[in-house]
Amino acid sequence: MAYILGGDSGEGFGFEKAIANFSLRAVHESTGLVNMTTVVTPTQGNVFEIPLFAPITYQDYNPSGSGGDISGNASEQNPALLQSSITASPAVAGTAFDIFYGWTTSFNLAATLGSELGESFAEKVDQRVAGAFAAFKATPGNTNYATSADGFTRPSALGAMELLVEGATPTGATAGFTATSVLELIRLVKQNFKAARIPGNPVIVLDVQQTMNRLLSELTGGAVNNNVSNIGNELLTTGSISNMYGCSVLFTTFLSSASRSVDDAAASPVYVGGYMGDGAVYTVMKQGLEVKMGEKPGGLQMWLTGVGYFGAGAADGRRGGAINIAKA
Repeated sequence: MAYILGGDSGEGFGFEKAIANFSLRAVHESTGLVNMTTVVTPTQGNVFEIPLFAPITYQDYNPSGSGGDISGNASEQNPALLQSSITASPAVAGTAFDIFYGWTTSFNLAATLGSELGESFAEKVDQRVAGAFAAFKATPGNTNYATSADGFTRPSALGAMELLVEGATPTGATAGFTATSVLELIRLVKQNFKAARIPGNPVIVLDVQQTMNRLLSELTGGAVNNNVSNIGNELLTTGSISNMYGCSVLFTTFLSSASRSVDDAAASPVYVGGYMGDGAVYTVMKQGLEVKMGEKPGGLQMWLTGVGYFGAGAADGRRGGAINIAKA
C-alpha cells in the first residue's frame, strides 16, 4: 500500500522526511574527490585561514666555528610566515513538482527526489574541489626556497606535470615533468613527490574524457577487450585505481579547462588535473546539505530546495601540484 502526500495521518511529514533521509544517504555513500581532501569548518565567519611557514632546518653546529650570528657558526633563522584562506559560499538546487505527483505516487518519489538532491550536492562539492587544482603552480619545475641551514633546497611550490596527447613527440620537454604516457606521468608524480620529501603517497586526479581509457589501453597493451589486467579490471569496475606505484588514481568529469602551454607548444586548452598529499587541498563546510520543502502560492505545486554552504581551495602549494593534460 502506497503512502501519499496529503493523507489523514500526517503522511506529508513522512514524505518530506523520506526525501531528506534519501538525500543524506546519497551524500554519505558518495565516493568523490572530497573524500581525498581535508574537510574543516570555518575558523571565522565563512573563511578558513591556513598558516604557511617557510622551513626551519637544523645545521651542523661547531661551537668553535665562526660566521654565525648567535654563537660559533650557528645562524638564527627568521622564516617567512604566510597565510592562505579558503572561503565557503552558498550553492542551491531548487525544483518544484505538482501536488498530484505526491497524491498518486508512493514513497519511491521521495526516494528519487532525495537521491537526486544528494547526488547532485556531492557532485557540486567535487566540482569545487576539482576547480582548486587550477590554483596550483601552472608551469613545470618546482619553485624552491633559498638554500636552508642544512644545505638542501625545499620546494615552496610543486611544478605542474604535463601529459602530452597520445603519440606526440616531445620537443621542449621539462625533464621530470613531461610525460608521453599516463603510466609515465604517474611515475613522474611519485618521483617529484618523494624528491620534495612530502610524507605519504599522492592522490592523482585525471579526466575521464580521454585519459581513463588511454590508461586502460596502456595497462593491457592495447588489447582493451581481450586482455584486461588486474589493475585494468579494478579501473573498469570502480573507475579508479587504489594503488599504482604507491599512488591512488582517480578520474572525474569535473576538471577545469584552461589556456596553458604544454611542452613547447603555444597556449591551448588543457584539462587541469592535480596531484595532492595531505593538507594540499581543503574543503570548508559552513553548512552541509539541508533540504527544505513547502507549498507554492496557489496550492498546486510543492517546492523542494537543497541548500549547502561550502568551499574548496588549494591550501599549500608545497604539498600538491597541477597536471596539464593536453586535449586530443
